[in-house]
Amino acid sequence: MTKNSNRIQQKTVSIITISQLSRFDCLLNLYELIKLQTYTNITEWVIVEGSNNKEDGDKNEENINTLHKTHSKLSEMNPTSIHSDIKIVYIEYTGLLLSDLRNLGNNKCSGKIIVCMDDDDYYPPERVSHAVASLKKTRCLIAGCSDMYIYEYFMGKLYKCKGFHRHWRYHSTNNCMAFKREYLRNHKHAEGLKMAEEASFTNNFSEPMVKLDSQKCIIVSSHNRNTFSKRQICMDTSNGMNPYFHEVNGHSITTYIPSEIFKRMQNIFTKE
Repeated sequence: MTKNSNRIQQKTVSIITISQLSRFDCLLNLYELIKLQTYTNITEWVIVEGSNNKEDGDKNEENINTLHKTHSKLSEMNPTSIHSDIKIVYIEYTGLLLSDLRNLGNNKCSGKIIVCMDDDDYYPPERVSHAVASLKKTRCLIAGCSDMYIYEYFMGKLYKCKGFHRHWRYHSTNNCMAFKREYLRNHKHAEGLKMAEEASFTNNFSEPMVKLDSQKCIIVSSHNRNTFSKRQICMDTSNGMNPYFHEVNGHSITTYIPSEIFKRMQNIFTKE
């Protein structure tokens, strides 16, 4: 794949990810998914250190440095690749909580559009291009998805959220979000939150938000190393106790995730 001559007309994109030592193998998988993105003007990947302690953070920094060297070598070997000049920007360990890490990372981004990617989820090749195109068509400053898919690796089942619009008009989890940089002029996450930080970032989900196509956005991974366990959600759904999700039957998971990538992710999440 070569660089598109229309690249100079495209808005610059920053991808932002919070990662940690225990999920470095997930981060390597995300690196491969980023290289498959069809959007040609991803200028940087901002990785925020989110390990639980400084010792782990320092070890993970060594891992990120190795990844950076690998990326640089690959870029030198194939300078015409559309993602050869993505800059990896690493923010070292600070000990901050999740919402503060998100603010720290967002403020570091230089792209006109910021696309959020968690290290452990699957993102299709059109994740970035779909988000950018959707934002381009609207006056909304932020995009997201509420009816996302979840694949439970232990149970081997795929689920789909029906959305939470009966409670919130505009809802999305962070891993589905993308936003124009000007959104940050008047919005940030509340300080000191360990989870559920999205509400403060969106004024309790009241900010106008363009809806992304879930199949072009994400398949969330449910596994043993989730910072917020999704397994109970999946189990309750299978037992008919969760009205917000339903099982997706009749299609293999490889209909949604290419077989080679799925096997790689399955190996990561089932080796524990």
